[in-house]
Amino acid sequence: MISGADLIEVESVSVEKDFVLLIVFSNGQKKRVDLSNLLKNPPPVFSSLCDQNEFKKVSVNPVGGIQWDCGADLSADFLLAA
Repeated sequence: MISGADLIEVESVSVEKDFVLLIVFSNGQKKRVDLSNLLKNPPPVFSSLCDQNEFKKVSVNPVGGIQWDCGADLSADFLLAA
């Protein structure tokens, strides 16, 4: 069971360039995550993110991951492992 102290969430996200995000996690870790491989052959919900203007609309979601207006989202666990 994960306690609240062990739960790591995304605190902030920004687009650095192309399809690279800079993520800051609740444990203080900062990580650059390149999602270009995910978008080479994206699942349907991610297909609109191939457009840079749509990709730049990324934000932190209420459950500690990231999300886009199109409905795509990624968890903090996925981003930490990427």
